[in-house]
Amino acid sequence: MQQTLLRILLTDWFTIESREGIWHFGVGFILIPWVILGVIEIRNALREGQALKQMQGSLATWAVIAGVILAVPLFAGKIPVQSVPVFGWGFMLVMGFLSAGMVTIRRGKKIGIPSEVIESLGVHIFVSGIVGARLFFLIQYRSQVFRDANGLGGFLKAALNFADGGMVLYGGVLLGIVVYLWFCRKWKIPSLLLADLVIPAIFLGLAFGRLGCLLNGCCFGDVCELPWSIQFPPGSPPYMALLNRGFIEPDAARSLPLHPTQIYSSINAFLLAALGTVWFRQRTRDGEVVVLALLTYPIMRFTIEFLRNDEFGQFRTGLTISQLVSIGLFVFGLILLFWQKSRPASKTPLPLKIELPAPKTQVPVNQAT
Repeated sequence: MQQTLLRILLTDWFTIESREGIWHFGVGFILIPWVILGVIEIRNALREGQALKQMQGSLATWAVIAGVILAVPLFAGKIPVQSVPVFGWGFMLVMGFLSAGMVTIRRGKKIGIPSEVIESLGVHIFVSGIVGARLFFLIQYRSQVFRDANGLGGFLKAALNFADGGMVLYGGVLLGIVVYLWFCRKWKIPSLLLADLVIPAIFLGLAFGRLGCLLNGCCFGDVCELPWSIQFPPGSPPYMALLNRGFIEPDAARSLPLHPTQIYSSINAFLLAALGTVWFRQRTRDGEVVVLALLTYPIMRFTIEFLRNDEFGQFRTGLTISQLVSIGLFVFGLILLFWQKSRPASKTPLPLKIELPAPKTQVPVNQAT
């Protein structure tokens, strides 16, 4: 567990030092990935036949941000905050989003979907996924989250506090589906075809996200005596949960050995991402990867829930809310499978022909009326 991976020093450019067990890096190190990203964007643009003149706006924005990064230490004395934390959960979430985005852009180009469309879809899914997952968590754990909240300020602080864990995947999926269907209608893209393309990338992002859960200490497992069990330090969500339930003493050095359910979930997501990618090439009709995901992930999630210790049974069923949703998704997958089998095998002709909106042109001042 490592909730804070590192801290970015706003007072120095390229300093590296360790303070209280956390590495601190000067803000100038941010330029390294920023330069690499800029080089990749320029290379891709040149490969697509764009002239540097067409990229003036993007290059100017890139240069401005680089300049801001370099200028931060010059004004650090006037800023009350001297360093910025990089949280493990957030870092893995960003890594998952970027990895999923790059993979989808590359695969999307092969079937005729412009990178701009994929990037727009990624932003929509990312935002709706975070909002939906957080709302689902707040609804499910409202009695715990808002137990000590006083007034509007306390309510908002509790609602935005991700440090103690705070997202339920299925909430993000449900809201993401609504936004996704709207997006497909807007761009006139067959929803099942695009879903077949995107789902492996979603599993890839989920794999990184679950590693973020491990770093954050949330989504923890039940007691485990296997060699790969893990223990969490005092103050972590698993430690506090076990302490409140009376399973450990207040002076315990670490939590009880627990199942690394975050790692189980991450491995499962990586495998499903690979399986979905292979199946996309072999499919005979649109929606087969969707069916594959609906018939495999719910089973694995349902099973892993038995090894977790952070959720309780709902509605007197003994099943967690994630298990109940898993059952619903699996049934929906069966219905979709039978519906597909009742229809002739058919796929959308590829590549697609998607036209981007024409760029807005400015009317010269001397020609304006």
